[in-house]
Amino acid sequence: MKSLPRLLQEAQSTLLCVDAFDTLLLRKPVSLEQRLLKAAKLFCERLALRPDELAPHALARRRRQLEQIAHRARNVAGHGEVRLESIALSLLELVHIDTTYVPEWIACELAVERECLVPNVPLIRALERLRASGISLRVVSDTSLSGDALRQLITAICPPGLQWDAVHTSADLQLTKRDGTIFAAVSDAARVPLSKMAHLGDDPVADWTMPRRCGMTAILRPRSRLHVAMLRANAVLARGQSQWHHGRHRQAQTRVKGRDSRTADDTLVPDVLGPVFAEYCRRLHVYLQQTAAIEGPVVALFCARGGLGLQKLYELYAAQCPARGDIRVQSLMISRLVAARDAFVYGGDGVVDELDYSFEVRKVSALARALTGADMAPNGSYATVREFVDALRDGREPHLHEQIVEQAGRFREVWQSITAGRQGIVLCDTGLYGSTFKMLMQSKLIDRGHCVQLARSDYKHLGREHFPFVTGLLTERNGYKPGDSISSVLAFWHLIESLVEPDLESVRRFDRRADGSLVSNLETQAWQQKLVSMPDPQFEEIADYVARSAKRHTGDTSLAEFELAAKTLERVIMFPDPELVNRLAERDRSLDYGRDDTVKVTGPNLRQASAWTRLFVAKQSLWPSGAVVRAFPHSHRLVQKTIRLGYTVRSWIR
Repeated sequence: MKSLPRLLQEAQSTLLCVDAFDTLLLRKPVSLEQRLLKAAKLFCERLALRPDELAPHALARRRRQLEQIAHRARNVAGHGEVRLESIALSLLELVHIDTTYVPEWIACELAVERECLVPNVPLIRALERLRASGISLRVVSDTSLSGDALRQLITAICPPGLQWDAVHTSADLQLTKRDGTIFAAVSDAARVPLSKMAHLGDDPVADWTMPRRCGMTAILRPRSRLHVAMLRANAVLARGQSQWHHGRHRQAQTRVKGRDSRTADDTLVPDVLGPVFAEYCRRLHVYLQQTAAIEGPVVALFCARGGLGLQKLYELYAAQCPARGDIRVQSLMISRLVAARDAFVYGGDGVVDELDYSFEVRKVSALARALTGADMAPNGSYATVREFVDALRDGREPHLHEQIVEQAGRFREVWQSITAGRQGIVLCDTGLYGSTFKMLMQSKLIDRGHCVQLARSDYKHLGREHFPFVTGLLTERNGYKPGDSISSVLAFWHLIESLVEPDLESVRRFDRRADGSLVSNLETQAWQQKLVSMPDPQFEEIADYVARSAKRHTGDTSLAEFELAAKTLERVIMFPDPELVNRLAERDRSLDYGRDDTVKVTGPNLRQASAWTRLFVAKQSLWPSGAVVRAFPHSHRLVQKTIRLGYTVRSWIR
C-alpha cells in the first residue's frame, strides 16, 4: 500500500479532506444503541429524573426510532441532512421535557462520544507532516453534528498541535458525501479545483466512489473485519439488554391493567386500538417535523376517505404539541380512481396494470363508468382492460375520452390550488400498497414527494418503483410475520382501515359550481358533520385516547403501551373467537374504484363444501383467521394455528 504523501504527490493534490469518524477518530466497538443508552442515562442523571419519571432505556429507544424516521424523511427528500438539534427537539417534545434542555441532551451525546472515540495517532502524525509540507487539511464529515460540535470533539480527543483549515459537516451545509455535493462546496470554500483535492475515509461509497466521481483522488482506509464484527456483537447485546428492560416494563403494565383477564368481547377496547393510532400520530408528527427541517414548509395532504379519519386523529394529537408554522394540514379529495384517471391522461402504460388488477375482464363497462364519472358506456366491445384503454387512446371512444380528460383536468385544478407555493408535499393515506401515490408519480403530478401510510406492503406485486418514496409508519412487510406483533394488521387490514372511514362516498368526480369553484361528489351538503360522528362507535374513544396520550406529562411509557397493544391485537386478529368474528364480520368492504359493490370480510358461507374448499376460500378472504371460525366452527383453533405456522414458514423462505 502506497504511503499517504506519495499518493498525494502522484495526484498533485494540494488539499486533503479527511473523514472524521472511523478515520481521524476511531470508534471503540461500542454500538449506536449502547452509546444512546449511555447518553440517556447521563441525561436523566443530570436532570435528576427518576426511572419512574423517565426510563433511560425507553428514552434511548425513542431516540433511535426518531433518528430512523428522520433519515427516512431525508432519503425520500433526496437531499439535505438530519441535524442532531432537530432530533433532540423532537425527542424532548415527545417525552414532555422542556426543550430548553436540548443543548443538555447534545452535551450528553458528545460526552459519550468522547468516551467511545480514540485518536488515530499514526494518521495524525502523517497529517502533521503533510501540513508542514504545505498540504491544506480540512475535515469533511457526513454527520448530524454541527461543525462547532465536531471541532470540539476533535480538539478534546486528538493530541494538540494539528491545525485544520476548516471543519465541514453535512448538517451545517445540508450537502453530503453520499451524493458528492459537499465536495463542490468545499472546493468553492477552499478555492481549490476538485482535480487538486484528495479525500481520505473508510466508507466505500461516501469516501471512495463519490469523490472519484467528482474528479478527486480518493483514498480508502476501511476498519478491520474484526472491528466490524465486534461492533455488530455489541449492537446485538445492547438490543438484548433493551428488550429485557422493556419486557420487564411491559409485564408490569400487564399486571397493573389486568389485560389477561379480558374477554373476547372487550379485546378491541380503546386501550388496544388507541395506542396503535396514537403511535401512528407520534411517528407522523416526527416525520413531518423532520421533512420540514430539511425541505422547508410542508403540506400534509390527507387522502379521502380513510385519510379524513386519520387527519382528525392527527389534528387532535398535534393540537397538544407546540404550534409549527412550517407544517400545514389539508384534506385532499382523491381516490385510486381519481389518480388512475390522471395517470391515464397524463401518464404511461403503468395504469393499465392497476386497472386490470381491480377490474375483471367482463367489467369493462364498469370501468368506463368509473373513469368518466358518469353513466356512460363504450360503443365497442372489448375483451380486456388493455384493449379498452388502447381504444380510448386511439380515438375510438371519443365521447368517453373527452369526459375522462375533463375530469382529470378538474382534479389538477384542485391539486394546484392546494399545493401552490409548497416545496414539501406529504401524501398521508391509510395504505397499503400506495397505488394512489404510484399513479400520481406516473402522471408526473408528483415528482419527488413523500407518501406516508399506516403500513406498507407489496400485496399487489405490480412493481415497487414507488416504494423508496412510500413510508409505512407502523410496519413495512409483505405480510404478517409471527414475532412482529404489529405486522398482524396485514392479516386483517380492513379492521384498521374501516375504523377511520367516515360515512361518505369515495371521490369519483368533480363538478363546477356557479362561482367557478370545483367540488367533489364526496363534498355533499354538511359533509364535514359526518366527520364529527364517525360510523364506528369506537372511533371517538380512540380519538379521546390519542388526545390524552399527546398531553400526558408522565414518563415515556407510550412505546411500551404500543407494543403491549400490538401483542393483544395480534392475538385478536390471529386467534379470534366466534363472538368477535360475528361482531366484526358485519363490516362488508367496498370494492371502490367508482363501484358500489361490496365484499364480505370472511367470504361466503361454505359449510357444506369439502374441507379443502372451505380452507381455500377462507385463505382468500379479507380475514383468513376470522373466516376459518365460520368455516370450521368446531376445529377453528387448529386451523388458525396451521395458518399461523404457514406465515412462519413463509417468513423463513423469504
